Amino acid sequence: MVSFWRDLKPILDLWDAGILTYVEKLGAAAFEIDEERVAWEGLASSCSPPIRRFAAFMLVGFTSFIAVTTAVILFYNLFGPRYIAGQGVTIPRTVFDVTMLLGLVVAVGGYLVWLFTSLRSYAAFSAVLRRGGLDPGRPTVGGLRAYSDEQLLALRSRYERLREGKLRERLGRIFGFHVDDEFSLGPLSVLPGTFEMGALRVEWETRLILRSGEPMPEISWWTEGRHSLLPRKPDETRKLVYALRYTGDSVRELKRRYGYRTEHWHATVPEGKLFDAVRDLESSHRIQLALSRRSLG
Repeated sequence: MVSFWRDLKPILDLWDAGILTYVEKLGAAAFEIDEERVAWEGLASSCSPPIRRFAAFMLVGFTSFIAVTTAVILFYNLFGPRYIAGQGVTIPRTVFDVTMLLGLVVAVGGYLVWLFTSLRSYAAFSAVLRRGGLDPGRPTVGGLRAYSDEQLLALRSRYERLREGKLRERLGRIFGFHVDDEFSLGPLSVLPGTFEMGALRVEWETRLILRSGEPMPEISWWTEGRHSLLPRKPDETRKLVYALRYTGDSVRELKRRYGYRTEHWHATVPEGKLFDAVRDLESSHRIQLALSRRSLG
């Protein structure tokens, strides 16, 4: 337990106390499923999109530049010397240069601090996962058990919408997805927690086993920050977010195929698919409403 504490020590000052308090209790033996998901959640949460973060810090730097510049102009107009009565105060050019440099320092410095803490947290949670016998860069090597049904369906829906390319190939190799499996959109062919979903998991895991001799792509800090592929803890809000993704994709596909005026679907959707099409449409509206209520609450 002492060595385990030592592995977690670097992130105690960096990360959410709730996650870390729970992770501290994990042993070096194989994780239970809930413990494993907590560890994956910590790792995934360390990987915010780096480009988006940089843009956010640049915006903070620009805002600080505007604020400091406004304060300087106000100060000079109130207390600066006036060389000609009735005219404005001349502000030295160097003052603007300094405020611009200060804004740049705030932006770049803040980004570098975030980058350091993010990578440090990622390394610490990676060590926790390794102690549990897991590969932090390859979460599906041992199967898909860390992924909730909702997250897998959201990922499979993304795979369905992608054109041929590196990301589609990566998703197929990591999760066992393929175009001939039993998943389909418009309407959805499978729902979470059903027998069909269990069969689909078995199909994907079987494909992973059959391709176990091929190299598995690594989900690095950079990859996770851009594509969000690591397992996430399936709390109720996140389940709703994932459900909105695949039901929304299904409704968009239905509208593309059978018309954007949903009140006419009874005449355009084939009879065997009409019930499921209406189910997807109503589910999408219900999930949006539930998420809106949670955000307001």
